[in-house]
Amino acid sequence: MKKIDDTGLLLASYQSNLFELSIKRLPCSSAYFYKKFAFSQLAKRMDKKSFISESLDVEGAIEELKKEGNYEQGSSKASPKVLAWIGYLLRYWAYTYEISTKQIYKYIKFDELCRLYEAYHSLDIEEAIQRINEAHNIKYLGDEGYKNDELKKILNIK
Repeated sequence: MKKIDDTGLLLASYQSNLFELSIKRLPCSSAYFYKKFAFSQLAKRMDKKSFISESLDVEGAIEELKKEGNYEQGSSKASPKVLAWIGYLLRYWAYTYEISTKQIYKYIKFDELCRLYEAYHSLDIEEAIQRINEAHNIKYLGDEGYKNDELKKILNIK
């Protein structure tokens, strides 16, 4: 796990704002947004740390997501606070553990993140991620990465 730096914090804050804004700007359910975002070109670019040098504001990111696919499915929305926390947690996790957003999506679904919000949102974000890993019996061993055959299968890691 690498330490968070200013770039990681900026990316986490950006994604937090993006997730929160999705409630107002996209008609789909929050769970559907999470899924579509995880597989989007935007998420892929954000997984590459160079995204921070793009001059794309959050409104522009929403417009890019709209162009990429249909965001009409479902209507159930999570609260803005929950979505902001989920967005921040996901980017922090992807950045510090150096795994993709898509891999995290395959690992933990939206409903579980929503259920964890009450218990984990007041924790340090690193502790929340660590507890999620522990609850799923996932081991992360520094530079060697994740060491769990089930996780490798879920994330399609060779």
